[in-house]
Parts: sequence; C-alpha cells; structure tokens
Amino acid sequence: MHLLFRLNQRVRRDFHRWRYRHIVEPVLSTPPLPRGGQPFTLLSMVQPSDLASYLMALKSFARMANPQRVVIVCDPAMGKFEMNTLIAHVPHAELRHAGDFTHPKIPRGGTWERLNAIAAYASEDYVVQLDADTLTSGPVPEVLASIHGGSGFVAGEQAGQQCVSLPAAANHARPWLDDPGVPHIIAVAEVALPEVGLPAQARYVRGCSGFTGFPRAQDMRERLLDFSARMGDRIGLRWREWGSEQVASNYLLANSVRPTVLPFPRYATPDAADGTTVFWHFIGPVRFANGQYGRLSSMLLPALVGS
Repeated sequence: MHLLFRLNQRVRRDFHRWRYRHIVEPVLSTPPLPRGGQPFTLLSMVQPSDLASYLMALKSFARMANPQRVVIVCDPAMGKFEMNTLIAHVPHAELRHAGDFTHPKIPRGGTWERLNAIAAYASEDYVVQLDADTLTSGPVPEVLASIHGGSGFVAGEQAGQQCVSLPAAANHARPWLDDPGVPHIIAVAEVALPEVGLPAQARYVRGCSGFTGFPRAQDMRERLLDFSARMGDRIGLRWREWGSEQVASNYLLANSVRPTVLPFPRYATPDAADGTTVFWHFIGPVRFANGQYGRLSSMLLPALVGS
C-alpha cells in the first residue's frame, strides 16, 4: 500500500511538472525587464531547468520591488543558449559563473557559491536573494522598508518568529536529533551552534535562505568564512551536505543590522498561505504536489506583458 501511494504521488508530481512547463512558457515572450530605481541588488542562482521559473520569479517580484541591479550566478550546467536568453530578458543583468565564488573555507556545490556571492556584493550594496521557485502576487512594503532602512529580513516558518540566542536555537533543534534515521544536517548544525566559539551575544533565526535581505556590510565574507570553518571543524564532513548553507545564511542574517522576520503568512510556502499572502515560495516537494504553482503563474503572466 505504501509503495502504491508513493507511485501515485510520483505520477502526480510528474504530471504537474509537465503541465507547468507548458503554462509558464509564455514568460519567454514577455518584454525585457528595464533597470529599476530601487537601491538594491537582486541576486539569484539559476540552473537551466529553472530558466522559465526564474523569469517568472524575477519579473513578478520586480513589478513590486523594482531592483536597480540584477546579478545572476549561473550554475555550471548553464550553456550559451540559457545565458543569451537571460540577457535578452534582463539586458542589464550581470551574469557570473558559480566557479567565481568557490573558496577553500566553504563547501562546494548546493547553494554555497550563491551565499559567497551575496557576501561579495554586500560589501557595496544591499542584497536581496531570490529563489527561482518563488512568485510575488502583491505589494511587498515590508521588504522595501527593510531595504530603505538598511535592515535585514528573512522569510520565516511561522507567525511571531524572532531572532534568538544560540542556546535557544540549539534547544529548539535538539528534539530533531531523536528522530529515526540520520538527523538532518540543519538540526545537527543548529544544536552545535553554542559549541563552536561564536560570540556570546550572537543570534540565530530559523528562516529560509531562498528569500533574504542582507544590508551592506564590508565584513560579511570574513564572517561567512569564519562561521563555516568553525562549523566544519565541529561537524566534519556532514558540513558539506545540502542544507548547511541555510544554517550559515540564517546565522549571518540574524547578526546583521536590525534583522526582522517577514510577517507570516504574508510571506510563506503555499501550504501555509491564506488570503493575505503576497509572496509564495514553492519549495521542494510542494512545488508540484498539485497545480497551484501553475495556476498562480498563469494568473500573474498577463501583468508581466506590460512589465
């Protein structure tokens, strides 16, 4: 019975993924995105399979936030066709290779190069990280207020979240270590936070690195490298696993200037969304669990024709 359920779920996901490709294809015929007037850099890491999704994410967000600068960190699999398509749609975009942002003190792969790129650009500008599997359906005043106020923001997991002390973050994560099987790297890393010699006043927030705002900071890369080295020494090879970058991003955000967690569920995953939601993150298994991603994309497409 369990096998039949898994097979049914896989068939459903494959169907909705196939259907979404056809729904989102018209985004490739929308006009180029003009350079915006809001004083921040919008940065994303893009792989070939997410090209159309990224353009939906970028153009729907830009309608509401109008970034002055767009940086695209290209996955190693990105080819000339994909890069030309990106430039055709975002003529002012700065395309960078992921290999430009490797460093011996941080893991390779996953989204580590993206975080290192954020640290580099944050030395000169406010940086908003936007995942390709997001959609923006309404105004985002909280985001613009953070940008103009020079304060950090992150999308959270539940209502009322705040940055907490490292011991509090470890206590919150500790029950996950008792789950059957190998505990997730995020829980392992969060439990280790008070044990690696970080400043006593340091904070942490369990947010989502897929939508985060980092204020300008000259020392962000130095703090990133220091944090990664400490965690790698404590956890070992597990620090190279997918998910470790999210812990590093959460730590850096929580210790930025006046960090806030965006109101939930105005900024949320679709399973938690309600009538107030303006920013949707179709992360992981929820992206193609049903047709919601395609329906919302289809609703937003007409507005992008005039963008």
